Amino acid sequence: MANRQDTLGRDTTAKVVAERLRGEIQHGALAPGTRLRQNDVAQRFGVSTTPVREAFAQLQAEGLVRIDPHRGAVVFNPSVDDVLEFYEIREALESLAVAHAIPRLKAEAARDLDALIDRMRRTEDARKWLKLNEQFHLQLYESAGRPRLSTLIDNLRDASAPYIYMFVASRPLSERANEEHQEILDACAKGDAIGAKHAIRAHLRNASRDLAAFLGAKEAD
Repeated sequence: MANRQDTLGRDTTAKVVAERLRGEIQHGALAPGTRLRQNDVAQRFGVSTTPVREAFAQLQAEGLVRIDPHRGAVVFNPSVDDVLEFYEIREALESLAVAHAIPRLKAEAARDLDALIDRMRRTEDARKWLKLNEQFHLQLYESAGRPRLSTLIDNLRDASAPYIYMFVASRPLSERANEEHQEILDACAKGDAIGAKHAIRAHLRNASRDLAAFLGAKEAD
């Protein structure tokens, strides 16, 4: 029994460490390409290296960390091709999710989503905008009633988050994305599956094009 309790405690610790590191990566505190040393992370969080190693494995599965045979754990540093592939997969999955969400989307849920768009329009804080953006998409896809699909999308969006944050934080917030969110929601509220899928694809293609240009310019520096 004691061994089982130790395992449960270690698993919980690994999840907490992974959550803290995930947040730091997504918000830019740990930049792409940063080397994560097990001993340093363990000392910083006051834990042993075992849950840290397990946290690294979890983040690797999510696409946020790469395990390099020579350098150890390194925060994922995406290339332009990585961005385009992420968004190609997201486009297929999120189009599917929005099609399933339309018949299940209740009026109250639509009002909540509209309120999120309004809050996005009114904020000038990049971090708040990104959090609201995440809420909008995930709440919409939750209406699909496809938990496995939602988990896949959530993982892909988490893996995209670090470079989305870098891009959004590097310039004034654009109203275009807010208008695209409104187009997606309006189509969903009308029950227009074709229009909603077209809107979500256009939204993701615009984002992938902007991010690819941004990362391409950084690679050229």
